[in-house]
This record gives sequence, C-alpha cells and structure tokens, in this order.
Amino acid sequence: MEWTPDDASPQTAGPSSYGSGFASIDESERGISHDVTPSPSTTPGAPAPIQHIPPRQRSLSNLSVRSTRSLSALSSKVKGKLGGTKTPNSIARKLRFRKGDLSPEANDTGTSAFQSPVIDTDILGSAEIGRGSCFLPWARDLKSRTIPPQGTLVVIDVGLASPITPLSPIYRIGPPSEVAILRSKGRSYSSPFPLASSPLDIIPITPTDISEPIHIDVPNYFDEYLPRELRLKILASLVTLHEEEHVRMQASERWTARRAGRHRWVGTEKGIVELLRLSRVSKAWRSLVFDGQLWSTLPKLPPKVLEQLCKDAGGFAKQLQFAGMTTLTSDLLDDVTQGLCIDAPLAGDLPHTRITTIDLQGCATLSTRSLHHLLIRSPVLETLCVKGLPAVTNTTCTILATYCPKLTSLDMGRCSNLDGEGIRSLASSTLLRGDTLRLRVLRLGGLRRVTNEMMERLGKAAPNLEVLDLSYARGLHNSGIDAFVSLTEDEAKDIESVQLTAREAGRDPADLSKYWKRVTRLRHLALSSCPMLTDHACTHLAFAVPKLEFLELAGIGADIRDTGLIRLLETTPYIRRLDLEDACEITDAVLAALTPQPQAAFPPPPRGQPPAPPQTGHALEQLIISYAGNVTNEALLELIRKCTRLHKLEADNTRMNGLVMKEFVKLARERKHVDPRLCAVDCRGVGEHAVKDVAHHTRPRQGWRAWEARKLAYLDARDDEALGVGQDECDERRVVLKTFYSWQTVDAVRAAREKKRKAGRRSANGSGSSAAADTDAAGYAGVGRTRWWSPSGRRSGAGSPVLVDGVEGRDGCTIM
Repeated sequence: MEWTPDDASPQTAGPSSYGSGFASIDESERGISHDVTPSPSTTPGAPAPIQHIPPRQRSLSNLSVRSTRSLSALSSKVKGKLGGTKTPNSIARKLRFRKGDLSPEANDTGTSAFQSPVIDTDILGSAEIGRGSCFLPWARDLKSRTIPPQGTLVVIDVGLASPITPLSPIYRIGPPSEVAILRSKGRSYSSPFPLASSPLDIIPITPTDISEPIHIDVPNYFDEYLPRELRLKILASLVTLHEEEHVRMQASERWTARRAGRHRWVGTEKGIVELLRLSRVSKAWRSLVFDGQLWSTLPKLPPKVLEQLCKDAGGFAKQLQFAGMTTLTSDLLDDVTQGLCIDAPLAGDLPHTRITTIDLQGCATLSTRSLHHLLIRSPVLETLCVKGLPAVTNTTCTILATYCPKLTSLDMGRCSNLDGEGIRSLASSTLLRGDTLRLRVLRLGGLRRVTNEMMERLGKAAPNLEVLDLSYARGLHNSGIDAFVSLTEDEAKDIESVQLTAREAGRDPADLSKYWKRVTRLRHLALSSCPMLTDHACTHLAFAVPKLEFLELAGIGADIRDTGLIRLLETTPYIRRLDLEDACEITDAVLAALTPQPQAAFPPPPRGQPPAPPQTGHALEQLIISYAGNVTNEALLELIRKCTRLHKLEADNTRMNGLVMKEFVKLARERKHVDPRLCAVDCRGVGEHAVKDVAHHTRPRQGWRAWEARKLAYLDARDDEALGVGQDECDERRVVLKTFYSWQTVDAVRAAREKKRKAGRRSANGSGSSAAADTDAAGYAGVGRTRWWSPSGRRSGAGSPVLVDGVEGRDGCTIM
C-alpha cells in the first residue's frame, strides 16, 4: 500500500499500543498541496526537501491514518496553524492573529520570524475508505483537535496487494525548531483512530486505581419491588417448607435413628430458628421477621427474644406454647402480658389480649399474681394448661369463671394448692349466672378433697364434657360418681336423660322407684388409682356414658369385680381402650363381654326398622388386664381372634402361654397393624424357645427416630451397624414383644456396641479416627454427650467443647 503526498494524515497521535512517534496534520481538499515547515538547514525561500524513507512492514496498529467523517460533515472546514509561537498570557496577540496578522511575534520583538499560514481544508468523507479497506471497521466522525506539527514526510508501504484509497501522508517528527513547537502528544489507543472503539479504551482524565472493582448497581427486587404482604408470605412459607421437608425425610430411608439423634431442630422448630436468623440481615428484614402476622403462635424462645417479639407482634399472637420453659419468670410473664395487650375499644375497659391457647406446663417459677394478671386479660381464652404449677389456687378457678367464659379445655392436674373447693366455686359461680360451662376437656388428676357436692355441681354446670380425668383423686367415692350422673324427675324434663328401674340402677330389686340418669357426652373417663372406688361406680355409670371410648380403672385392685364392670360394658358399644391393671378378681366373663359375636348369629332387622346397635368389642384396640390371674388362655384366644382391631394387649403376670403369644403375633402381621404391642412380662407360660420362634417378627422395644430418643440408643436397621444381634426396634410392622427373654436382647446389643467400640479403638491405634469412633459409639451407649477427652490422647478441639443444645444452654456437664 503506497502513501501518496496528496492526502493529509489525522491531526492526533497514532493510536498504537505504545506512545507513537508520529504526528499528522490536517488534510486539504483533493488537489490542494500541503505546506510543510522547512527545516533549519534550508533557506526560507526554497522548498523543504522531502526525505523519502523506504517502505517497511509495520503493524496496522502502529499506523496513524486519517479517519473519515460522516456525510453531513463533508462541507465543513478546519483551520489549522502550521507553525509559530505565541505567549499563552497575551490575549491581544491572539486576537490580532485571528484578524489576519500573520506575524504577531514581529510586532512585539521587532524581528522577523517565520509566519505560519492558515490553510482551509475539507475533511474527507466516509466514501474515501473503500469497501475492502482494513480501516473500515474503525471509520467514524472526527473533528480536528490539534495543529499539524513540523516534520519530515514519511511514506510507508505496508505491502498490501489489494488497492486502497489514498490516505493522508505521515510526517516524521524531528527536533522542535525555534518557531515550530509540536502541539500534539503521543497517546496510546487500542485502535488505529484517535477515538475509542469501546468504553474500555477511554483513558480517564483523573488517575484511578486499575484494580478497583467496577461498581455494579444490582437492584434489590425483594425489598424494593415486592409488596410487604407478599414478602411476609414468603417468610411464612419458610416454616411450612421445613415442616414438609421433615415429613418427607421421615418417610425416606435416609432418616435413621443415628441421624435423628444429631439434629435437634427439625420441622417447625428448625423453620423458626432459620426465621429468627434472617432478622440479622438488615433492619428491614428484622421488621419483617418480627411482624405479628408471622407469629400467631409464640413458641419457647430465649427471654430477650420473647420479650422483644411480644412488644413488636403481641397484638397478633393467639397461642402461647411455653411448656417446659424453665426460664419463664414472673417478671418476664408480666412483660409478655403487657406486650400482648391491645387497647380496649370502649372507654373504661381493661386492655386485653387475643390469646386463645396457653400452655404453661412445667413453668414452676411463676407466681400466682403474674398468672392471674395474664388470665384476667385473656377474655377469649379457650385452652389452658397449667399442669403441676404451684401458682394455681382456688382463686384461679374463680378468675376463670369470671374472666374466661369461652374456656373449653382445662388441665389443672397435679396442682398442689388446688382442691375440690376451687372446682366447686367454678361450677357454682357459673350456675348462679344461669349459664353453663363450655368445658369439653377437664383434667383434674391428683385433686384433693373431692366431695359429692363438687361432683354434683360439676355434672350440672358442665353438660358438654367429653374428657374427664379424676385419676389419683383419693377422696372420690362411689357416691360421688352417682351424684355426677343422677337427676331428679323435674331436672330430667329439661335435659337428655334415661329412666331406669332399681335393678338397672344397681339398687335393691324390690324397690319400685324410678331413677333418672343424665346421658353424658363423655368419651374418655379416667378413674385410675382412686382406691375408694369399687365396681359399684361402674354400675352408676351404666346407661350414662353410651359414647364412652376410653375407660381407665387401673390401680383400684380387687374391688373391681365382674358384676358392675359387665353391666357398664354392655352399655358402651364404642369402647376402644380399657385399662383394668391390678384388677385381679376379674374372670373370663369380662373378656366374654368384650368379645363380639359373628354377625351371622343375629337375624337381620325387619324392613323399616333401624339397624341394631354395634356389639361391644367391635372397636376394641387396646386392653390391659395385667395381674388378672383368673383369665384363661381360651378366653384370650377367643378375644384375639374376634376383636379384629385389637393391636395392643398387656397381660403381665397372667396365665398366658406361648400359643397365645404366637397367635397374637401371627394375626397382627396378617392384619397389618402399625406398632402392635404384646406385654407378657412374668408370664411363666411364655418360654425362651417360644420367644426365639417369633424373633424374626418381633422387637424388644418400640423405638422412634427423634432427637429426644438419642439416649435410648434404639437399634435401627437403616444404620447398618452389622452387630449380628438384636432386632430392628424402629420397624413399625414388627410386634413389640416385652418378655424377660426379649429384654435380654437389649443388653446383648449394648454389649456388642461396646465391644465394637473397643475393637475400633485398638485398631485405630491412636489415629485421628479414634475420636470420631468414640463419639459415634458413645451416643449409642447411652452417654448422650460428646467426649472432649479420649484415651488415645487426641482431643477433638483446642479446648473442652461447650455442648449447647439450642438456645437454652448445655445439655449436661462432664466433670473430670
């Protein structure tokens, strides 16, 4: 490619990757020659000789060529000064020069200097670069920025065979003369043209650190674009997703007893922990996490978190689940109550909460004042559990009757400062208002000073009771049960009742009087360990509890006989669970009353008549007859075969033999019961060989996979321990068989684990895997905590670790 002297080169430095040594001047229209400042060796009148430099191969990036302008700038002119000097501070000299004075220096110095002529040139258009030109990708609109320098014309041939449009000449810059100073300066560019082709080619005016990262403004779609309601919905789904994930994990084969023992926070608890961790991200997220719409239920939390949460979201909370929270003090409960309260709509009313469920079981440090302060401000309370709290007194019952009229479930069992007088006042105050209690569940285990008056008032004030627990009420008599269900003739007209004869009521058959009993809605009645009761209590309950499903009469002893018990069972066809432990006087007649007969033995009812009621025993699922020494194996076999839903049978210290045991295991597997259970402890008829015969279908304990069961060290086949002994205790299809010989399997498994742990320690010989083996085996040996010191001499960390179980501190301490 030949460079012709007819074209002018660009007026800026060559855009090479290094400082260019060439500068160019503006070009004129085609056909107009360019003036070059002569060198000092030539005379002023003679033209300057042009030194031709032989052509050489050069990289195109080192060439300084002229770019074209757009078509709209074809007629524009650029004035360039070819030489001369001027003083930057002389404004007058500049103005005279612009008006046409070609020698401003001569007027000031009085000497003759070289005059730089002004040349008007046209910038070539884009058409001057052909289609085949290699400079076409860089063509753009340009404006003249510098004055052509002095120099020697250089002709460069790049050796291209294809023709190219003639471009401007290039001048080699020599030393600056007295009258000509180079106005342009060498710059570095990434393309052959002075303007950058990409943003990365721009050289900033101010120096910056090239290693400084480029700031990219990423929009926060979650905080800036989503509405608050949708953000709250996303955070609420976090807890739901953890619940669903835990359910899927339990259904999969990966959930084992060993793995469950390593994860305390699972399901809902894990979701709550993760939700609280998100509050540390920012203040905006903390506002979302502590929003009341996410906390309708307040779980057991650290005191500071709980107090702050009640202040921010107290008005939305409806449930307080603080069972087992030993850190809940009276002052903290007062602060929680204050945070949960909302302003009363009417002037003069007390601030109240929206709490419907309160569970304070195990919070033994609470005071009566703080408990009453919470109850008084809970007018919509429906469920209350204060089991075992010494803060509960008889006054608490009065407060419940006055301020909690919507209460449906009440658990006040094992409250040492509560007695029958408090329950009597609860019922009496309700009856005085002409109202009834909405209670459906009432648990009063261990209640002292139970009187007939209390039972009578309770029966009248709570007609909707479905669950009544009076176990361990040592003052309860048979007459109290009679007072609970008895009615007068006038009272029987207003409520649902049944009329009985003296014989049906369990009285003197010669008595011609009529007796009325209340038909209750009781489904669960617990009267265990009430030593003053006899089977006459069962007679009083006959015809009064037709919907009874769970009956607990354990611990009464020999006073429970066949007569009253059979009379009660004949009127309870829906019985599902019967606990008769220690009833040593019952015989096969009780089992016969529980054994349903085949449907073929009864003729079908006439057309148009209602179907016959179901038989007692058709729904029986669990039976406990421990220490019933008069029950025979034939009666047990008949009961097992005809009660198709029976899957739990406890017959400790009875006449049961191996044949009954094998029949129960066989039928339980055929009926595909879940977690079937058979207890035959101290049954001499069940031998070791019979237990070994069913070992493939039984297990010694009913294990479960959870963090709470880690210290029980259940044997799980999913863990694949390869011990060689024991049965899978977490298989729900296996029958739980409790006998003397099956329990020996538990000891054998423990011994095998200990032996395996010691063998692993010896084989490790002090290697790094010893500590891990000790920790893993210790969890199954019932130790339940990490060993911070091992006999091999290797420590698990820099110091003694602190075993923190959640937010409540350490599970235990190891004292060396």
